Amino acid sequence: MARNRRRRRSKSDTSIGRRLLGVLKWLIILAVLAGIAGLAGLAGIFYYYGRDLPELLEREDYNPPQLSQIYASNGEMIAEFHTPGKRRTLVPLEDIPPVVQHAFMAAEDSEFMSHTGIDYLGMVRAVYYAFRHDHGMRGTSTITQQLIKNIVLTPERAYERKIQEIILARELERNLTKEDILYMYLNTIYLGHGRNGVQEASIFYFGKGVAELDVAEAALLAGLTAGPEGHTPLRHPERAERRRSYVLRQMWEKGFINEGTYREAQESEIVTVPMSETYPHLGKAPYFTEYVRKKIVDEFGRDKLFEGGLRVHTTLDLEMQEAAERAARKGLRAYDEGQNFFNPQRQLSEDRIEAFLEESRKEVDGTIVPTEIYEGVVTAVDVEADEVTVQIGPFETQLLLEPRTRIVGEGADEKPLDEALSRGDVLRVHPTTVLNTGSEEPGFVRFEKSAEVAVISIDPHTREVKALVGGYNFEINEYDHATQARRQTGSSFKTLVYAAALEKRVITPASVYLDSPTVYQLHDGQSWSPRNADGQWRGPIRVREALGASRNVVAVRVLDDVGIDEAIDFANRVGIKSELVRNYTMVMGSSEMPPMELTNAYATFAAEGEYAEPRFLNRIESLQGDRHLYQTHSEPVLAPEIAYLTTSLLVSAVEGYTDSTGSFRVGTGHVNRALGHPIAGKTGTTNESRDAWFVGYTPDLVTGVWVGFSDNRSLGRRQYGGNVAAPIFRDYMEVVLGDREPKPFKEPISGITEATIDPITGKLARTSGSEEIFLVGTAPTEYAPEEEEDTGESFFLNQFQ
Repeated sequence: MARNRRRRRSKSDTSIGRRLLGVLKWLIILAVLAGIAGLAGLAGIFYYYGRDLPELLEREDYNPPQLSQIYASNGEMIAEFHTPGKRRTLVPLEDIPPVVQHAFMAAEDSEFMSHTGIDYLGMVRAVYYAFRHDHGMRGTSTITQQLIKNIVLTPERAYERKIQEIILARELERNLTKEDILYMYLNTIYLGHGRNGVQEASIFYFGKGVAELDVAEAALLAGLTAGPEGHTPLRHPERAERRRSYVLRQMWEKGFINEGTYREAQESEIVTVPMSETYPHLGKAPYFTEYVRKKIVDEFGRDKLFEGGLRVHTTLDLEMQEAAERAARKGLRAYDEGQNFFNPQRQLSEDRIEAFLEESRKEVDGTIVPTEIYEGVVTAVDVEADEVTVQIGPFETQLLLEPRTRIVGEGADEKPLDEALSRGDVLRVHPTTVLNTGSEEPGFVRFEKSAEVAVISIDPHTREVKALVGGYNFEINEYDHATQARRQTGSSFKTLVYAAALEKRVITPASVYLDSPTVYQLHDGQSWSPRNADGQWRGPIRVREALGASRNVVAVRVLDDVGIDEAIDFANRVGIKSELVRNYTMVMGSSEMPPMELTNAYATFAAEGEYAEPRFLNRIESLQGDRHLYQTHSEPVLAPEIAYLTTSLLVSAVEGYTDSTGSFRVGTGHVNRALGHPIAGKTGTTNESRDAWFVGYTPDLVTGVWVGFSDNRSLGRRQYGGNVAAPIFRDYMEVVLGDREPKPFKEPISGITEATIDPITGKLARTSGSEEIFLVGTAPTEYAPEEEEDTGESFFLNQFQ
């Protein structure tokens, strides 16, 4: 019986075993089928997301946008141009130290050199956490995958993008070497503060190229990959240090550095270098660099400048530029002081402030607009907050302290804010936007605009532009008054007419003209009577005195003698390209032109009659090794002796001259006598003092200065080229000339002769007289009447009957 039970149990066990084997068999079959289905599904997914993927670039096709840099003539960088988000400079892998390469591998992908582009275990982990925590795919991307994300795909964290990333990463590993991938990665990765690639990041954080980084600095850069803006040492130093420590430990544990190096780097402090120290001149000469920007864009296109990695070497002399900017600002502040711009108009006592505001409320009538100037009173000055409250009727506004140096001064002249402005000061201001009673937005006001300035300095022989100032402050007003503004030139244009007359041999420096009232008929039939700025007449005077004293009537008489067409032709030859007024007012500067144009025309005289275009560039180098050289191409347009004689007359406008009575007089540009160097120059002032000019030169440098309002307002009574523009020239040249020995203007080897003349008649002197120079063949041959024979009155009457 027991045997039967065992036999039945054995049969039952066998049956169960068979059934289990059957189940197991089907489970295996199902698992295989599921695996096949899974693989097929995975293949389908990869096929689906792998369609229409972008082509992977080859190593030689990797040419991402790079920033271009602009340099002054001494090699200092003054500007950068780049497309937003694409600020980088490519560096060959061999120039990136191994310590930097290892730091990034330790931080991001320590197995980079051995895997095939994918970290499969990390990928599974990323998928798990994505599903579990319901967020996008994060972390575990290899360097290859990150490169794909940065240069081929979009950066969002999505499953489809991750699949595409995997497909492309494997393909990229087949197409490129590990070195190529690492090179691209290190030059592409974003490392904060708008910097892409290790070179620009290294310069930004440490003030040096990537080739000079040590272990600790390399680790800090690599640590930024975890989130550049959140780990930057400039904003989050503690996070940056923790992240650096992690990278350093990874470098040690992965065998990239030894323990001693690790310990030493861990203990080192994080030291960053501000960009103001790395590139102390970055942002200097903004009007100059803006002109260069436009020129390069016109010549090569915008993309070439903003993404082509150009190295642009300019003619700018930084010391001259800084001197020009200081002189220009000083000159305008002096003008402001004299005309009460950027200064209180008056001061109200405490008991008068409310009465002023009450009257102001009636006048503004509930609205103030940017196009009108209003009187507002300062009600509070907060030095700590750097704020000045100005009330205009019912409107309580904040004064924009721009440009600050025009308000408080600069350098030794700078004053604390509460000394420059105080409660009760009445200011002339305008709102930045329309303000209505009840406006919730805070209102802001600016001081009434004052005059602008242009300074251009050119080497006359090379025509290199050494300095250019287009206005007081580029950030407030980008309009370049040096190259863009078309302004009447005033008497500074007379030089060209006198030079044309010298060339035509119509006049000599000793020619006598009558400075007296006269009337001319203009082309439109109107009568015109030129007058002198001082409203007086000197009678018969020589050409040297006439130009030195800027006598208008004599200049018109000279133009009449030389001819308008001949004068225009001459002006065009020496560099004037603007259309000129074809009537007698031309000689008094009624034509409009940019200050650059007139200054360059003067450079033709300083260059002994050689004309050339102004030049801003020396060379442009591309990263491919191409060099575009810029050279001066000059041509003779004027005989050297004409240029020299014109220069001599202009020296008298600065140094002074002997007048028709034999007395010494200073010229209109006499403020520059203080320089103690031979200076040739001419002042200019237009009608109603809308423009003030001084254009002058030494043998090696030509500088033009213009001052005026952008809206063509008058500078005010008694504001002339001699007291507004000429002092700016003086302050600039004082720095430029420094302690150099005075250098005389070079006399031509032929074509010039000398004679002693009588200052009254301009004829040869019988005894003592004034030394004068002439073109050969034009010196006087007659002697002046003897004093006892003729006082000279009959001579003058005969000359001008």
